[in-house]
Amino acid sequence: MLVLRNMPPRPVVARRTYLLSRRVGQRQHLLRPDDVVNQIYLYALAVAAKRYGILVHGWVAMSNHHHVVFTDVRENFPAFLMYMHRLIAICINAHRDRREAMWAGEQANVVWLVEKADRFDKLIYTLANPVSAGLVAHAEEWPGAISLGATLDGKKLVIKRPDIVFSVTGGMPEIVELEVERLPGFEHLTRKEWNERLLESLIEAEKAAHAKLREEKRTFLGAKAVLRVNPFSQPSTRAPRNPLRPFIGCLDKMRRRIEIAALMSFREAYETARVAWTEHKLRTLFPFGTYKVVQLGGFAATSPPRMA
Repeated sequence: MLVLRNMPPRPVVARRTYLLSRRVGQRQHLLRPDDVVNQIYLYALAVAAKRYGILVHGWVAMSNHHHVVFTDVRENFPAFLMYMHRLIAICINAHRDRREAMWAGEQANVVWLVEKADRFDKLIYTLANPVSAGLVAHAEEWPGAISLGATLDGKKLVIKRPDIVFSVTGGMPEIVELEVERLPGFEHLTRKEWNERLLESLIEAEKAAHAKLREEKRTFLGAKAVLRVNPFSQPSTRAPRNPLRPFIGCLDKMRRRIEIAALMSFREAYETARVAWTEHKLRTLFPFGTYKVVQLGGFAATSPPRMA
C-alpha cells in the first residue's frame, strides 16, 4: 500500500471500489450499538448511496469507527462521504444529546482496492472487524450494523426514517431501501459459490482472531458487555500518533508499483496545474480524475494518460 501522513490530491475515477474508514472524535463510543443507532446508521448509508449512485458491498459500524466497501459509479464519492457523515453526526448528536463535532478532525480514509482479490480481502476485513477487535467471537454476534446477512443473501434492507431528528413534513424519505451488491469481479459466481467462498474466508479470519486472543491471554468481551459500554467512554489503549493513511490497496506487488507510479504522476501534473490556476490561468487543464477543481468550474482531461 502507498501510505502518506497528509492528504494530497487523488484521482476520482468512475467504477473504482474503495474501503472507507472513519473514526469518532477522541475515539468515543458514540456509535455503540442500540436500536436507534443501528437505524440511524443504515438510514444514512442508504439515503446517501441512493442520492449519489453508490454501490454498497459491505459495512460494519463499530462503537467508535466504521467501515464501508463501496463502488463509486458516478465519480462523486467525496460528496457521498460528506453527506453520509453529516447525516450520521446530526442524528447521533440528537440521540446522545450532544452538540460538538462527532467525527475525528482528519478526513475519512478511503483506500482504492485495485483488483478483485483486494476487494475480497477488505470485505472480509470489514465483516471480521468485531471479531478481530476482540468484541465478539463470531461476526454474526455483533449487535451493531453489519452487512453479513445481506452480503450473503443479496436482499434489500428496508429502513424506516429515524424519528429522532426528521420532521414528517420534511423532505427525507419515510422508507429507504439498501441493496448490497456483489463485489466487482465475482458476478460470475452462483449464490452458493459466493456464499461458500465468503464464509470460508470469514471463518479463517475468525480463527486467526481467536488464536491471537489466546496468545495474548485475553477473552472476547461479548455482545451483552458491548451493549453496556458507556457511549461517552474511550478505549483504555492509546491510539498511535500520526498513523499512516493508505491510498492504494493492492496485494500484487508489480501492479501496486504501477499504480503508485501513476498516482505520483497525477500529483505532479495536479501541482503544476494548481500553480497555474493560482496565477489566474483559468483555462488550465488539470489531469484526468481531478474532482474538486472541476466542481469549482475548472477543467480536467476527460481520459487517462496513455501508459508508456
